[in-house]
Amino acid sequence: MEGKKSKEAANTKKPYVKPTATKLTDEQAKLKLLGHAITGDQGAKDLLEMMFPEVPQKYSKGKTKSA
Repeated sequence: MEGKKSKEAANTKKPYVKPTATKLTDEQAKLKLLGHAITGDQGAKDLLEMMFPEVPQKYSKGKTKSA
């Protein structure tokens, strides 16, 4: 019986869901980019630096302040 359920599940396709876009505020975009930059996404770091130059550069291009 379990084999039958597996085959049925494999043959069942999920319905198509159209991609959606969400308009973000500047602050929401900045927070989202910071989240990606903190985890090491170099593209997010570059975009963050280009779009929001006022954001501290501590997450950008591996630069850190020396004590």
